[in-house]
Amino acid sequence: MNTEGHAERFSRAADRYYTDRLPGRSQCIQKVLELLNPQLDDVILDIGCGPGIQLIQLAESIRAGIGVDPAEAMIQRARSDAVNCQNLSFVKGSAEKLPEEICQTGVNKIYSNYVIHHLPNTHKREAIRGLANLLPTGGLFILGDMMFSDDPEKHKDLFDYVGYVPENDSPAYVSELKEMFSESNLIPKIHVLNPLVAVILGQKI
Repeated sequence: MNTEGHAERFSRAADRYYTDRLPGRSQCIQKVLELLNPQLDDVILDIGCGPGIQLIQLAESIRAGIGVDPAEAMIQRARSDAVNCQNLSFVKGSAEKLPEEICQTGVNKIYSNYVIHHLPNTHKREAIRGLANLLPTGGLFILGDMMFSDDPEKHKDLFDYVGYVPENDSPAYVSELKEMFSESNLIPKIHVLNPLVAVILGQKI
């Protein structure tokens, strides 16, 4: 399924969607936000923001936040829920096709949770490179997602916990993503949460 297909699927679910539905996803975003370590001078970009729940929670702790999602209904819900957060904005786009105006926002931290696994590996590589190019030296890109540190067939008991659906999802191996980060001038540090989910913190050099 391509990005447009996933966007349609998530748009249909926007009114009832919440990000902590899956225990594995909830565990992952908690680690992402811990590593993000938001500061009052941060300008943070959330890739695949959905209804904007995490950015809204961060609003009082950062200078500005931008949420990007390919699902129009998700963006509409995020804008509605964040109406009182004047330092947040939400725009339609994706990891592969970022809105041009984001390049001028001074983003210094980027995070993405449970999004990149929807892309084939060639698109993952392009997306990571493009996101890394937005960052200044020392900036952070934190990727939390389904990614394999072992053969997934050995861990079918975790499929429901992490929400892995083989016919819909295309997770990479941790080693592959680590290589993509390094190729994009990001120094990667790996945090494995279970054999099917990990978080990579990349610092721009």
